[in-house]
Amino acid sequence: MEFTVGNFASMVNTTVRTLRYYEKIGLLVPKNKNDLNQKVYVREEIKKFYNIQLLKSMGWSLNEIKQMLEETEYSFRDMLEMREAVLLNHRNKINLSLDMMRRMKKVMNETGDINNEDLMLLMNTIRLEEDQRTILEQHFSLDTVGKIMPINKHQQITLDLLNRRLLSFFQTTIHRELCPDSPEVQRELTELLAMVPESIQGLTESDLGMVKQLEVFKALLPVGMIEFIGEAIQVLYQNQCEENGEQV
Repeated sequence: MEFTVGNFASMVNTTVRTLRYYEKIGLLVPKNKNDLNQKVYVREEIKKFYNIQLLKSMGWSLNEIKQMLEETEYSFRDMLEMREAVLLNHRNKINLSLDMMRRMKKVMNETGDINNEDLMLLMNTIRLEEDQRTILEQHFSLDTVGKIMPINKHQQITLDLLNRRLLSFFQTTIHRELCPDSPEVQRELTELLAMVPESIQGLTESDLGMVKQLEVFKALLPVGMIEFIGEAIQVLYQNQCEENGEQV
């Protein structure tokens, strides 16, 4: 059973170019020649080709495959376990990305289209949720963190819509050149913060304070917006303290 490169490529459903490249890098090199002095592939190369395709389908690179096939002491059992861990991690990342897209589509369906900059900001907000969770776990119990961070889909979309509304609010007020201490800004800010889940509101009473909650997003938000948010919240906090007869 002998096959020229063209016949072999047709039989295994690949291209001559691929086979030439495999030969060039020493991955699949035909050892036999026919009467016309042409290199030919035999049963051994058929088996090796399909082993290569199998390992490629599992995500190994050609260099890794070459090493595995050349080393007789290579433990495929160990490599399977390692590769399984890599693929499971990759699948988890894909699922997280798909979940992020689902949440953003829900927000857009609820609020209308979003410009590219805002879309990226909101998606980064979702992507950083796990980082937020890690930070919170340094200061709060796991039970408290579980109440703060969105767990089910209903909690997620509620928080996503709130983030969208907060972002739109600050963009609009800055565009209209309103001051952070203007009655309109303070009234809307009070209403919006009243919509924040009680579990998240509880953070403001901790040593972290409101400013700590914004640190994660400082690199993502425009500098002008960061300053405006900080000033508006500070004014709100001062007003609340004065109303309660507390010292600022």
